[in-house]
Amino acid sequence: MDRSATDPVSGNAADAEKEDALDRNAGASGQGGKTFTADYTLRFGQCDPAGIAFFPRLIEMLNWVVEDWFAKALDADFRSIHIARDEGVPARSLSIDFIGPAELGDVLTYRLQVASLGRSSINLAIAAEREGGRPVLTATHTIVYCDLSGAAPKSMAIPDALRERMAVFLVPA
Repeated sequence: MDRSATDPVSGNAADAEKEDALDRNAGASGQGGKTFTADYTLRFGQCDPAGIAFFPRLIEMLNWVVEDWFAKALDADFRSIHIARDEGVPARSLSIDFIGPAELGDVLTYRLQVASLGRSSINLAIAAEREGGRPVLTATHTIVYCDLSGAAPKSMAIPDALRERMAVFLVPA
């Protein structure tokens, strides 16, 4: 597999403009690490006939947040990781507390921080709220950086440059 000198996952393509964009997108949190924020409008197809969010769609949105975090904040979109590098970040565990309802047309704000970083595992803390700061859910989500080139995924060390970008979102212990 070709890991060219401009590979953003390996860190060889980082530049000041990307760093500035990261700083604009990830606001400081009150807990010490930066927070990645993404807004999604709840659409008709994500709701039951009464206009209340169908909970599997909220779970699907959690993956959107992770994918957007990789693409927008880490400069490592899933296409470059999965297709070009034959690596990936499958879920190891997911725990969700549903706190309040969300309704058709609500703009849900998802906030993501890194709770801990292991050799290959990334433990994420994600919360979603609707307008007015009304909580919808909190989740802990563990993903594992893996080599996908074999018959089964095999965990591997998170590339150093990617780990450095993730660490910006790490909540101090």
